[in-house]
Amino acid sequence: MRQKINEYMLRAEHIKEWMAEQARKQQTQNASVSNTQGNNAPTSSGRQQRTGYSKQHAEHAHTILDEVLDHSPGVHWTDIAGLEIAKQILQEAVILPTLRPDLFTGLRAPPRGVLLFGPPGTGKTLLAKAVATEAKATFFNISASSLTSKWVGEGEKLVRALFEMARELQPSVVFMDEIDALLSTRSASENDASRRIKNQFFTELDGAASSQEDRILVMGATNLPQELDEAIVRRLEKRIYVPLPDASSREGLIRHLLSSQKFFMSSRDFKQIVKATEGYSGSDLKAVCKDAALGPIRELGARVANVKAEDVRGINASDFQVALTRVRPSVSSRTIQDLVAWNEQYGVSAV
Repeated sequence: MRQKINEYMLRAEHIKEWMAEQARKQQTQNASVSNTQGNNAPTSSGRQQRTGYSKQHAEHAHTILDEVLDHSPGVHWTDIAGLEIAKQILQEAVILPTLRPDLFTGLRAPPRGVLLFGPPGTGKTLLAKAVATEAKATFFNISASSLTSKWVGEGEKLVRALFEMARELQPSVVFMDEIDALLSTRSASENDASRRIKNQFFTELDGAASSQEDRILVMGATNLPQELDEAIVRRLEKRIYVPLPDASSREGLIRHLLSSQKFFMSSRDFKQIVKATEGYSGSDLKAVCKDAALGPIRELGARVANVKAEDVRGINASDFQVALTRVRPSVSSRTIQDLVAWNEQYGVSAV
C-alpha cells in the first residue's frame, strides 16, 4: 500500500510540474507579444494564431487533468474473473514488453493500438484499467460520445492536447470507450467537426506508432466493431474479442460477488445457478446477485426497521431462483453471432 501511495504522489508531482511549466511558457509568450505590440511592430497572423492556440491548449490540458486523467485505476489481473485468453494476449502484447523492452524490438516490437470488442458488460474497461495498472502507466479514460458533445468545435484540439500530455506523462494508456461513436465509418453526410476529429486522431495515432521513444498505448472498446472505420481497424492491430463469461468464469464472478456477504449455498447450488445463467454478461450477473441479496430483506417486510444486521439470514439458492425470474440476459443471440463473425475475420487469438 505504501508503495502505491508513493507511486501516486510521484505521478501527481510530475503532473503538477508539467502544468506549472506550461503556465510559465504562456506568461513568457504573452509578455513577448505585449512588448512587440508596444513597440508598434507588426504582428504576423501566424504569431497571433499560435498565441491564441496556446491559451486554448492550456484550457484543454486542465480539462484533461480534471475530467479525463484517471490517477489511480487500481485494477489488477486478479480482480478480473475469467477472460483468460484476453488477459494472455494483453500480457504478451503489452505487459511483457514493458518489463523487458530490450527483448521486444524490431519484429517483436509491441503494438501501439489495441481494440477490445465484445458484448456490453463483459469487462472491457476493467481490462484496460488492469493494463495501465500492471504497466505502471498513466491512464487517460475518454468517452468518445462525451468528447463529441461536450466540446463541440474543439474536439480536434482536445485530441492534440491529449496526446501531448500522454507523451509528457508516459508510459501512458489512452483508453477510448465507445470508440465507434467517434471513429465510425466515414460518410459524405458527416459534419466537418466529426471529420476533423477523426483526421486528428489518425494523425496522432500514426505519430505515436512511428516514434520509437514514445511509450503510448491506444486502447479502444466497442460493442459494435463492424461500424468502425477501416482506417482505425488497421491502426488498432491487436483486436481482442471479450466474450460473455463461460461457466467457470460465471461461477468465479458469482463467488467473488458473494464473498463479502453471508450466504448458505452448496456447490450443487452454484452449479445450478451457473447453468441457469448461460448467456448472461458480467453486468447481468452482478444485477442477479444484487437482486438475490435483497431476498432476505424483502422477506422481513415491515420488521426490517428493527432487525439487527447479524439477524438477517444469509442469501440462499431460493433467492437466486427469484432473482433469475426478475433479471434477464441483456445480450441477444444475434449480437453474439455478429461479434463472433467479426472476430473470425479480424480478431486475434492466443497461442
